[in-house]
Amino acid sequence: MERRLSKIKTRIKKEGLDGLLVTNLKNVRYLSGYTGSNGYVFIARRMHFFTDFRYQEQVKHEVIPKALIHIITKGFANKLAELAELKNVAGIGFEADHMTISALQRLKKDLGKVGRFKWIPTKGWVQELRNIKDSEEVALIARAARITDKTLAEVLDLVKPGVTERELAAEIAYRFQRYTGLPPAFSSIVASGPNSAMPHARPTARKLRKGDLVTFDLGAQWKGYSADMTRTIVIGKASKKQKDIYSIVLRAQKRALDGIRAGMDFRKADALARDVIKEAGYGPYFGHSLGHGVGLETHDGLRIAPTSKDKIPRGAVVTVEPGIYLPNWGGVRIEDLVYVTADGVRILSSSPRAKLAEL
Repeated sequence: MERRLSKIKTRIKKEGLDGLLVTNLKNVRYLSGYTGSNGYVFIARRMHFFTDFRYQEQVKHEVIPKALIHIITKGFANKLAELAELKNVAGIGFEADHMTISALQRLKKDLGKVGRFKWIPTKGWVQELRNIKDSEEVALIARAARITDKTLAEVLDLVKPGVTERELAAEIAYRFQRYTGLPPAFSSIVASGPNSAMPHARPTARKLRKGDLVTFDLGAQWKGYSADMTRTIVIGKASKKQKDIYSIVLRAQKRALDGIRAGMDFRKADALARDVIKEAGYGPYFGHSLGHGVGLETHDGLRIAPTSKDKIPRGAVVTVEPGIYLPNWGGVRIEDLVYVTADGVRILSSSPRAKLAEL
């Protein structure tokens, strides 16, 4: 984490500011190690960490030693105003995407009593660092992926006609809680029959039926880092159309997995899979992006989409998840989590996908 702090300090200096106030809790965790629900980081010459009485013992075990810890008693703005270091501060950056107007006004009012500060909105400074995972982060994500694989394998043993989507989603949540001590990284999707045509369907009381396609989209957390994986199976024997659609999606994913590498335009990476689906005549039925970044959040910064203008950074962890969704019929999505290297990707999830599983 000291390397992260050093990089942020370099950015602060480069932008001509004297300090940065970090209020997004995921960014606070990334820079300090803190996992609680109330915390702020102010970085100037030193790193200052602020929280309240509830976490004064927790921070002793979590927050990096370089940080000076301050316990809030009369409000964060008042506590920040007490810093002697503010005497050498003029320009302060704040996270524009994560601070309300009222919170900023309160800061300006309370800190205006001790000095005249220029408040500068910033965007994405910490997220840009989070987009590139270090070896420790990749290991944590890989562990979350292995737990996700294990959980899906166990839940697939419970799949049979008559079981409801909600029952299977509950089984997933139970296992994640049991194996990690944490809830799912996101609300798991179990979508059967026509419901599988909705990419973000919510589990319902619908009972699985013979011949249904069933999509499972799930991800465990491990020490704050998320996994994300999707598999589609069929109840009983698959029809020719089901096999054909699955084959197209699998080909699209394989082409993307074989072609993605660091430095590639996001839109070109997206096109690798999208063009396969278009050529098969199902272009209008793949309406979401090919993938997204994963880390401290399930959707963590990056988007592999036709509208993305950036390039894939080396060291990113992203999903590759093409799909085809046919209204009133069903859908197929295959999603894997990958670590991007200079010459390709390393797949972190390992659940079988070589053919449409018939259960």
